[in-house]
Amino acid sequence: MLCNGGLSGQHFLNALARTVSDDGYKVGVDFGGILYDKKALSKYEEMDYLFLFAPATEMTRDAIETSYIPIHTVLLAPQVRYLYQAMSEVFDGTEIKCIAIEPITFAEMAVKELFTLIK
Repeated sequence: MLCNGGLSGQHFLNALARTVSDDGYKVGVDFGGILYDKKALSKYEEMDYLFLFAPATEMTRDAIETSYIPIHTVLLAPQVRYLYQAMSEVFDGTEIKCIAIEPITFAEMAVKELFTLIK
């Protein structure tokens, strides 16, 4: 999840992780920088989902290409939805799905509905 500073994204992803865990999945939540730390990533090897949060400025083509694990979906928090077009261009030619979260979904923590889009 990309947002301005990462804090609201972390809060949202923790709620998402609790919901996904309740459905029986093994889930982790961490800061996006872990994508570039192979040793730190090892603690998530047995996870079904790893949700990461980071400032939107951290998502670049280089970041995608140097990550130790594949990125499947990028969520844009409402405060950075305006970056949707720019992010789509960064992901052009990749399999990465980009979803701009609706403000009401974010505000109401409607994570169950969002998880259906991620799966």
